[in-house]
Amino acid sequence: DDERRPRPRAPWSRTGATSSRNNARPRLRGAPAELPPTQPAVEETSASQDDSDNSVSESLDDCDYSVAEISRSFRSQQELCEQLNINHMIQRIFLITLDNSDPNLKSGNGIPARCVYLEEMAADLEDQDWLDMENVEQALFTRLLLPEPGNHLIHMTSTGIQNLSAERDAGEKHILRYLFACFRRAKEEITKVPENLLPFAVRCRNLTVSNTHTLFLTPEIYVNQNVYEQLVDLMLESLRGAHFEEVTEFLEEVIKSLTMDEEVRTFAEVMVPVFDILSGRIRELHLCQILLYSYLDILLYFTKQKDIAKVFVEYIQPKDPANGQLYQKTLLGTILNISCLLKTPGVVESHGYFLNPSRSSPQEIKVQESNIHQVYISVPFLFCLCIKIVC
Repeated sequence: DDERRPRPRAPWSRTGATSSRNNARPRLRGAPAELPPTQPAVEETSASQDDSDNSVSESLDDCDYSVAEISRSFRSQQELCEQLNINHMIQRIFLITLDNSDPNLKSGNGIPARCVYLEEMAADLEDQDWLDMENVEQALFTRLLLPEPGNHLIHMTSTGIQNLSAERDAGEKHILRYLFACFRRAKEEITKVPENLLPFAVRCRNLTVSNTHTLFLTPEIYVNQNVYEQLVDLMLESLRGAHFEEVTEFLEEVIKSLTMDEEVRTFAEVMVPVFDILSGRIRELHLCQILLYSYLDILLYFTKQKDIAKVFVEYIQPKDPANGQLYQKTLLGTILNISCLLKTPGVVESHGYFLNPSRSSPQEIKVQESNIHQVYISVPFLFCLCIKIVC
């Protein structure tokens, strides 16, 4: 009976072990072990992290791009602002423009009331209606060649009030007077503009000098412009207007440039026509005319300038030194020949001194005496300057 009863199997028996192995899933040699059930979740987390990193990277790239765009935009705005300021400064100095748009659309801040509109140049530039340092030289030369600049004036501001002063300044016909006015305005801009615009203001000032230099060397290219008479008149006006020092500052820079460039015309050839005009005008004056003293002041200034004084000394030499009467016809002789004595003995007509001394008040006589003595103070001084130059 005992032999017929089956024996219980131990859990560690061979049969049990084989059965356990048979129930397990087979694995090929060399193949990786199967991942545990939780592994797919880890892969998803890793993929999600990669996507997040890529998203952050793209966001940073977008941020860098945006910063670059903002930086470029800021620089662009700065450049536009600077260009606008340069345009306004050029308009204020030279009173010229390429912009003929409706004045009601302009701010009116920092721009002159009237300007000369350079229509042909604006048409050539097409889309550009502003002035800059690349075209200002061409614009100024174009303005100087206009025979009637007053016919090209336009309103720059919306005000309806007539501004005669602005129209006179912008439409100035005499080139030398216009260039000197530009020189003064450029000097004023130099003291007012911010540092970033200072080099441009200085260049505009230098342009007034270089164009005046060209004006004296080649006056024939400018229509209906007697630059020598304009020089004398400018100096007379400055003596009356108390800005003679500014005119001399302007002229000294022009003289310096003329003496450094004598290929086209020598400095003497520039100054001789000026002395011709002074000689002709002084010859028509007498001692009691105040204008005579202004001309003497101009000559005194000329004889104090080394380069001009050399030309003056050569100019007053007579063609024939042996002929004494020819000295009287020179510029210096014309001044020395002015006298309060009768030109023709016994002929009192057209004699401007002490015609009715018995009817004149003591004050009137003193005034005439003072005027006469004033000339005889200036003339010896002028003569002494000439002697110093020669010696």
